[in-house]
Amino acid sequence: MVSKPVLWWGGDARSVRNSDVLGDALEGAVMDHVIFASYGNDSVALIQWAYEQGLKDVHVAYSDTGWAACYWASRVDIAEHWVRDLGFTPHRIKSEGMEALVKRKKAWPRGGGHRFQWCTAALKIEPASKWLDAHDPDGEAICMVGIRREEGAARSDAPEWVEESDNHGGRNLWSPLVRHTEQMRDDLIRKTPLPVLPHRSKECWPCVNARHEELKHLDPERIDYIEALEQDAGTNSKGNPRVMYRPSRHGGAVGIRAVVEHAKGSHDDLFPVSVCDSGWCGR
Repeated sequence: MVSKPVLWWGGDARSVRNSDVLGDALEGAVMDHVIFASYGNDSVALIQWAYEQGLKDVHVAYSDTGWAACYWASRVDIAEHWVRDLGFTPHRIKSEGMEALVKRKKAWPRGGGHRFQWCTAALKIEPASKWLDAHDPDGEAICMVGIRREEGAARSDAPEWVEESDNHGGRNLWSPLVRHTEQMRDDLIRKTPLPVLPHRSKECWPCVNARHEELKHLDPERIDYIEALEQDAGTNSKGNPRVMYRPSRHGGAVGIRAVVEHAKGSHDDLFPVSVCDSGWCGR
């Protein structure tokens, strides 16, 4: 087992920047392994696991959805610093962002437990596919994600290995933590500079599949921001307002402010799916 490196955390974490944020070319780089990480619990555990296994030429890719919680950027900066100290290479993959996506589509992605939402495809899968094709044109890299079977029924039979994954441009997909329990995952995280989170990744906040328990904690500034986007979106052909959350799933509440108020008075979730089942989100 490779020993843990000595980490240095001087300066402001926000000063840590990645040369590949804007898609700079990786001259002569070898990409044997690409970990897709949101820097939530599962992906942090996966990065630590890869380090302990001594994997070589590891690249860690974070998809910037433009919809993260305001404080998430600081965690990403710290995580990227740690990734570099492990000898891995961090990257950020840009997307058009949720706001631009909603304006272009003239609609919000809809939660409901489908295999994945079109926001996942537009903000993560498609940009990542383009990035992979640019930096791994021969498709030889092994893609890695932190899916675990213990997460729920939808992932109870998740495979550890997928030959030619459609969502990764035909590259092989490896999920080495599929058999890890939450305790095993947390044991890995505690070896890192990052704390175990009591919630899913906030790379997209709020998620279109957010539960009432999550929505009731949405901060006022975020509510104002989403409400302004909803108002700008106008109405659909039937005259219904284009709002982020489907009223039928939130007690008839129309608009983010009403949805949050409904969530505060709700003690359970009628719709238990808390994230789309793409394997790309929340970890």
